[in-house]
Amino acid sequence: MTEDPSSDASTADASLAGLVRALRRRALLTQEELADISQLSVGTIRGLETGRIQQPHTGTLRKLTDALTLSNEEARALVLTSRTPPTRTVMKPVAGPVPAQLPASIPSFVGRAEPMRLLDAGLTAGDGATVTQAIVGSAGIGKTTLAVHWAHRVRRRFPDGQIYLNLRGFDPYQSPLTTCAALHSILAALHFPSHQVPADPDAQVGLYRSLMAERRMLILLDNARDAQQVRPLLPGSADSLVLVTSRDRLSGLVTADGAGLLTLPRMPLVEARELLARRLGVRRAAADQPALDEVIEHCDRLPLALASAATFANRHPGASLGYLAAQLRNPHQRLDILSGSDPATNLRSVFLRSYATLSPEAARLFRLLARHPEDHITERKAAVLALLSRAEVHPLLSELARLHLIENQGPDRYVLRGLLRAYGEELTYPALRVS
Repeated sequence: MTEDPSSDASTADASLAGLVRALRRRALLTQEELADISQLSVGTIRGLETGRIQQPHTGTLRKLTDALTLSNEEARALVLTSRTPPTRTVMKPVAGPVPAQLPASIPSFVGRAEPMRLLDAGLTAGDGATVTQAIVGSAGIGKTTLAVHWAHRVRRRFPDGQIYLNLRGFDPYQSPLTTCAALHSILAALHFPSHQVPADPDAQVGLYRSLMAERRMLILLDNARDAQQVRPLLPGSADSLVLVTSRDRLSGLVTADGAGLLTLPRMPLVEARELLARRLGVRRAAADQPALDEVIEHCDRLPLALASAATFANRHPGASLGYLAAQLRNPHQRLDILSGSDPATNLRSVFLRSYATLSPEAARLFRLLARHPEDHITERKAAVLALLSRAEVHPLLSELARLHLIENQGPDRYVLRGLLRAYGEELTYPALRVS
């Protein structure tokens, strides 16, 4: 039995925007694919689906009809909906302050010049459309810190406000934020009365996008689990920016939704030195350059680990950098030094958030790789180690790389860094923990 898209759209969104969106989704097409098939611009498709274009030309409707292979009845419904004056809903946001929800930027922020240059370039290239920019990378690499710092830098370009939402994608103690909960939070930030929010999830998305249609806003979606969690939270309107952070590669968001992708690397040595100098004091940092560099490498050049090392050093103001470097040489004592009492900055807790999301098979492989004596490994070696075929081990390596628990450094070359290696060994041999 053929689904009637016009009736489906009327349940969730009785508008031309809702009908076009329902027809496109039924055809399993992205906005870009529909634009290519129909020979309409992506901006036109987005304008139709966000309500910016409410009475399109006849030629536009004909191209949509052909591209979506609509029946005569469906084509008539599309034309009729486009000729019906849009109804004005009585559900409106109440007056309130412009949302300014960005967390405070870290005063001691240093470095990341190249990633910020790339973010600036992506924003400039938006060309009037909603810009979605994903910042991905391993635990402790500084994704949220960079996103918040850069968002503050560009916030004046978004006069209608900034919204921050922690999606809790990698939280071992709480479930990821649901679409409905996330939309309720955003609608509340837009001062929309909670009692008027529709119960239907698709209607909530439609309402959110309608409210965003004439706004120029920055939305920071922090700690996303995957592309599926993010996609309903993308406004279809022009001139807004959505900034997403995640440990996941978010490949689907890039492929289907045209998001820009910035994979955040470990800190360059020069920037890591600058970070420690800022936190330890220039004189102390410069007193023993070789020891400083050894500390940096023991921390895998992860900003979170470097900050924790500086905190430890500042608790021992009379100790030399050589003493700190010596304390960090034992990889398991290293984790003790770099793991404080705050779960938000405790390295073991931070690594756990990624490890806990793995499939049992990938978690087993991670523990086995941690025991492997070499820093790098090939697919063949991983298969031998795990007593699996290469066909069986390949998706497990991909899962670990997708969550940045290992680094894919080229064709068939994977690397497990020192701190994550020590964590993986402790999962197998808890007695290795010094504390």
